[in-house]
Amino acid sequence: MTRTPHRRRLLAVLTAALATLAITTPAPADRLAHGLSGEVEGDGFALALSSVSPSVATGQQSVTITGEVINTAAQSVPIPDVTLDGSFTALVGRDAIAAWAAGRTVGPTLDRLDHDAATGQLRPGGRASFRLRVPKPAASSNAAFGALPMLISAGGSRLTTFVTIQQRAEYDPLTVALVAPVTLDPDPDLLADYGAARRAAWQRELGSTGRIQRLLAATSGLPLTLAIDPTLLDPPEAVPDVRPTDAEAGAAWDRITPEQREEIRLRRASDADLRARLRGERPLLLPYADADLPALLTLPGLTPQIAKALTTATAVAADLPGARTDILWPADGLVGTDRVAALRQAAGDSTVRAVIGAESALAGENTSAAPHPGPDGSAVLAYDDRLSAAFLGLASDQSGAVTTQRLLADSLGLLAEFPGTKRSVLIALPRTVDAAPAALSAAVTTLLAAPWITTTDVDALIEEAPTGSPIPEKAPEKLDLPLDIPKDPSLARDGLTPARAQSLQRSWEAIEGIAQVRADGAQSWAYWQQTAAQILSSRWRADRAALRPVITAAKDAATAARDGVAVVPGRINFFADSGQVQITITNDLDVAVENVQVRLTSSVPSFRLGPAPAPVTIGPKSRATVHVSATALAAATVPIKVALFSPAGRHIGVDNIVEVRAFPTGSWFYWVIGAVAVLLFAAGRWRTRRRRANAAQVATEPAPMSSPGADPA
Repeated sequence: MTRTPHRRRLLAVLTAALATLAITTPAPADRLAHGLSGEVEGDGFALALSSVSPSVATGQQSVTITGEVINTAAQSVPIPDVTLDGSFTALVGRDAIAAWAAGRTVGPTLDRLDHDAATGQLRPGGRASFRLRVPKPAASSNAAFGALPMLISAGGSRLTTFVTIQQRAEYDPLTVALVAPVTLDPDPDLLADYGAARRAAWQRELGSTGRIQRLLAATSGLPLTLAIDPTLLDPPEAVPDVRPTDAEAGAAWDRITPEQREEIRLRRASDADLRARLRGERPLLLPYADADLPALLTLPGLTPQIAKALTTATAVAADLPGARTDILWPADGLVGTDRVAALRQAAGDSTVRAVIGAESALAGENTSAAPHPGPDGSAVLAYDDRLSAAFLGLASDQSGAVTTQRLLADSLGLLAEFPGTKRSVLIALPRTVDAAPAALSAAVTTLLAAPWITTTDVDALIEEAPTGSPIPEKAPEKLDLPLDIPKDPSLARDGLTPARAQSLQRSWEAIEGIAQVRADGAQSWAYWQQTAAQILSSRWRADRAALRPVITAAKDAATAARDGVAVVPGRINFFADSGQVQITITNDLDVAVENVQVRLTSSVPSFRLGPAPAPVTIGPKSRATVHVSATALAAATVPIKVALFSPAGRHIGVDNIVEVRAFPTGSWFYWVIGAVAVLLFAAGRWRTRRRRANAAQVATEPAPMSSPGADPA
């Protein structure tokens, strides 16, 4: 049957209506980009965005979007068509921009802007490129500036992104400063015993393909401030290549394994490279190990560690011209007058000029400027949560195109809140940010090059703080984070609970005590001091479970420290007025212990102990005996407590009781012994004389007469 023109027109209208309905209907969340990734999968395909050029369209410029369709199925499939739908109506408000980036496609009605049709088959894992065009978006929009929503679809997969435009500069530009943290990952092997696993962990962390090196490479030459964990600038002391001739130094050299030497070389090389990278810059050094300041504030026994961590950071900064240590960055982002004052007080003599916190910790519906006055002349710098968290998307956005467009769109949303007000904004990259160097570099460079942005630095923000709005008196209990922003793992709860902290404090006391007598005590305690500092790090917030094996290792070491050296219990019979008591001490450690002090306490006044014995040295897996003079004044069973101490007076090892049964010998005992001797002598003399008398009597008696008739004998 031949269709009439009227029917054809009706069919076209219905088809267009159905297509529009399909475009504007939200797709299932699992088939949309979720704001963290440059790829999205659905129905056997994934979409990856490669570029949006130009990133900001002006005048009569058209925008080209490129990317790839990836076959995620197990069999070859036809290459699907790729379509582009969008709107020239700008999204209004940062919430709408975040929702679109998260894949919640509720917004302006979309129109079909372009499509890319391809032929052929796509093998499993194969990729097919696409190229789409947005014609003159700035000229086609009524907005002076803004973010236009774009939806890319292929084979059931849908990816949301933006085209940003500027037709007229009807605004005061945003002044933006960036802070990028350079900290360690929550890898327990970094704190393991020296060996292959620990060496491999440091190689992963500091090697050319590690996250830290990628971050440094990406930010090289960019106008931002690096916030560095001083651990990276404080490698272990150099180890000589040949064994020292000094006996003590030679013994210490012998205890260093090849794996430990390799780790030291790696860390020293990384330190040298980082110092070269920082030459001429003004980096921020965080408290040593990036100490978890909020956790330490809530743990009274560990609060003094804040001042200690700052002091250590200051010592490291002494060899790094231009470095600052007077800016604190609590990992939880919470700020208020009370929190800032508490941090400054805990810092002790260290001067705290500014504290970095989250904008979401402050009151207000719209985003205010970053600098705020703090207590006692300090400054509070509030980073923008949305822009900062957007960088987490780079972990799976290999090209950086999706993240870059989101940053541009959200910065326009921020600008539109108060377009006629000049504002300074701080962007603080999350501590867990991970990205390909090219992607991170492109995202930062493109954002800072946007026509509505000028750059500044942290120093300028601090000077601007007195003119800012006051912060709340009390810090909130948690951040009021905006919806649809990527979740930052480093904002999770403390890695150190009160129970963990108490357990660790007991462990350090035991380990430090035994270190004072171990032959390798200096090296052992240095190792555990470093471990103790790293356990206090903020990085464990991102993976609290990773801290468990480190805490377990500390507990095991403490148990060995408590039980390694022990007094052997015993029972002694003491048959004298005065003499010596013998005490046996065992050493189950793998190293010798030296200068162990032995103290004995008698619980019975009539049994008196002489001076303490000389300090004792016991070899590994060995035992030693000490002798102590004693005087017994009366018969008694005497429990003697034997305790062990280090030369500094620290109690160590396992105490025990040695039971003494005292039988003293007074003067009466000698009179009895003398009397018994006299009696024995007299008895002996009497018996001797009696034997002689009996013998003489027998010799003088006549021989008996023989009977008649008897035979002679």
